[in-house]
Amino acid sequence: MTWHRLRTERLIERLVADLRPWQIERRIRTHRLWMAAVLAIVLPPLALAQPFRADLASRLADAMFVASIATSAMIFVTGLVTVLILGTPGRSWLWLLVPLVACGLWLVSESASIAVDLSREGWRAWAFETSPQCPLIIGAVGVPVFFALVGVSRVGLIVWRGPIIAIAALSAFSLPATMLNLFHSLDTGAMVLLWHFGSITVFSITAAFLLSRRIPRGLCDWLGL
Repeated sequence: MTWHRLRTERLIERLVADLRPWQIERRIRTHRLWMAAVLAIVLPPLALAQPFRADLASRLADAMFVASIATSAMIFVTGLVTVLILGTPGRSWLWLLVPLVACGLWLVSESASIAVDLSREGWRAWAFETSPQCPLIIGAVGVPVFFALVGVSRVGLIVWRGPIIAIAALSAFSLPATMLNLFHSLDTGAMVLLWHFGSITVFSITAAFLLSRRIPRGLCDWLGL
């Protein structure tokens, strides 16, 4: 898929149509800062409220586990950097590919983990394990992070609205999925892909679809999106 830069005339039309009185712009900026502050205050205690998984020390000695966490965390970090950079006019659309590359590396890491599990345990590596708390936590934490990410990219939303929304969604929902690896034990790479990647995909598509149609409208208006 190729994303084309807006023509100069079309970009000027969008910027002019998006102009707001400075009082409204200041109020919207305050709303976004409040959301960022709430996230900074609430998320750490929520994470620390859960005990680390009992086998964390031994798992951190496993190179495959560390690679999985590192590549998963890269999705959020690269997505955040991309959103911030594309908030400055004149940046290349190639930045949009960086989080996708990080996501690809994570999938490769998890696929390698599945291959190792298959070599060690055979078809037991595909044993199904229910984990309904995974999508619940990923959704509960990812939604506010998603709105915070799109809120910091005002100009980026005007120039690259669809791609920015998609990258923000992918990055936001990958953050709680990464954190879950430290607190919740899923025995196989197949289960991580099923619950983590499945949840990230479903929530990202849903969030991008709704926000592209400005749903919920009240929250979008409050954040000036």
